[in-house]
Amino acid sequence: MSVSSAELAGLRREFTGLAGEAFDAMFAPDQQEQLITMTQREDRVLQKGAELQSWLLARHLARDPWAQPKPSEVVPCPKCGREGVPDKSDTTPVPRRVTTRAGPHELRRRKYRCGKCRAVFFPRGREAGSRP
Repeated sequence: MSVSSAELAGLRREFTGLAGEAFDAMFAPDQQEQLITMTQREDRVLQKGAELQSWLLARHLARDPWAQPKPSEVVPCPKCGREGVPDKSDTTPVPRRVTTRAGPHELRRRKYRCGKCRAVFFPRGREAGSRP
């Protein structure tokens, strides 16, 4: 994954802001009346932690290098192993809803075709071949 230093700095600022909001939700004086029992405290911690996890995963998936592999990348067919070619009928990455442990997210991948076995497939990532 290639992310510019300016983009990384922006992501860090955004994440730090969200982490600050999570901290405030636990420690701000106006929140303390809502955090009396252990269950209330645990629920808040789990909720805020899940929000941060979801944010991190969504931003990472949005920069997935397999969404648009480099033209020089070999993307093997998962059925026969031959080199697949990008589907010319659809040049944009196709969105897919995936269920993760952090909740539902969108993953985008470019569609490929195999000239030998005629399979249509999406690159699976690192285990399918070399990384872009």
